[in-house]
Amino acid sequence: MKLKNRRAAVIFLGCPKNRVDSECLLGTLAENGWELTAEPEKADLVVLTTCAFLKSAVAESVAVIKKLSWLKKRRPQMKLVVAGCLVERFGSALSADYPLINNWVGLRGLTRIPEILGSKKTRARTSFPPRLISTPGHYAYLKIADGCDNRCSYCLIPKIRGPFRSRVQTEIIAEAEQLADLGVKELILVAQDTTAYGIDIYGKPALGKLIDRLSRLSGVRWIRLLYAYPAHLTEDVLEQFGTNPKLCRYIDVPIQHINDQILNRMNRHYTRKDVEILLDRLHRIPEMRIRTTVITGFPGETDLEFTELMNFISSVKFDRLAGYQFSAEPGTPAANLKGTVDPLIKQKRLKQLLKLQAAISRQKLRSLLGKNLNVLADFAELGRTEWDAPEVDGVAQITEGKFQPGKFYNCQVIKTTTYDLNVRLLT
Repeated sequence: MKLKNRRAAVIFLGCPKNRVDSECLLGTLAENGWELTAEPEKADLVVLTTCAFLKSAVAESVAVIKKLSWLKKRRPQMKLVVAGCLVERFGSALSADYPLINNWVGLRGLTRIPEILGSKKTRARTSFPPRLISTPGHYAYLKIADGCDNRCSYCLIPKIRGPFRSRVQTEIIAEAEQLADLGVKELILVAQDTTAYGIDIYGKPALGKLIDRLSRLSGVRWIRLLYAYPAHLTEDVLEQFGTNPKLCRYIDVPIQHINDQILNRMNRHYTRKDVEILLDRLHRIPEMRIRTTVITGFPGETDLEFTELMNFISSVKFDRLAGYQFSAEPGTPAANLKGTVDPLIKQKRLKQLLKLQAAISRQKLRSLLGKNLNVLADFAELGRTEWDAPEVDGVAQITEGKFQPGKFYNCQVIKTTTYDLNVRLLT
């Protein structure tokens, strides 16, 4: 299937971890002589890297596959490759439904796509594949591990991405150094469970030491931590939040629920008391901001248990919160649990929860009026504080003038909305 023309487009769906995988694919394609384009309709090769975590993600992936198949009908010479989580989840069963796709490639074959298509494979210069970042040049996601061993009853990640596998620290540092040399000022650490980093290869958690080592890199100003599993957050990491000036006072800790019976059915390995102790410890860190995720309508969730969750959120007042309705994914233990919640009730509960969080967010942001904050500019008119991760949290919008992307600015908050800030530059 060797291609005469060498113009490639990569479309990626899903989470930041999938973005990193796609960026490694981009780097590999470029290293093998492919000209990259952002216009699939002009490409000789289009690779779609998919998400398949939930039914909604599968539907999104399938919708794009159908669009690409339609495009191939108009341009039969185009090669289409579908890769990533969707292939891992459904395997060869996909090929019968979408015969115009040339290749189906799993996660471990992503960087072999040029070789599969007949390109001469170049020797890797490092222990990790080349990478072209697709984010604005001043921030990048840094994947420190892959897979998961937690086996939450509703989650397919262990089946899709396999067991938890940490990257060795020297490899992570080497990649971070390359990113810093490219001008990256914010490193965003990602994995299915960042707080389990190191357990499998060092025999104990090593995230605190990794953060400390990364903070010594010149040029890096911010280090951000996502996907911190509550049961694995260790004291040395908490101490880093209090003492390391480069570690953003921000953490993403998905609690999913607070009722002990629901947490047990979710197989989350912690209790309400454990969460309360952890949050108390986090709240004692000056200027700390906490993001979480919760699920409504898990099998067996009664009105009483949902009320407990609402009361907890009202009391704790998370700074950022994402909510989702439970999705019964075939192949997970939760899909077979009794006590199914009516879809309309799941939806109603989610709307109630998000309405509550919106009020909490408005109140918290209002307290920032008149305060001076450090803002990292992402675009000419938009930036972020250290309390906001890109794409999922709020923004700081400049009211007059323009930012220069990638620079830090001292700004004063002059207006707040439900999730965003309006700021003016200070001289």
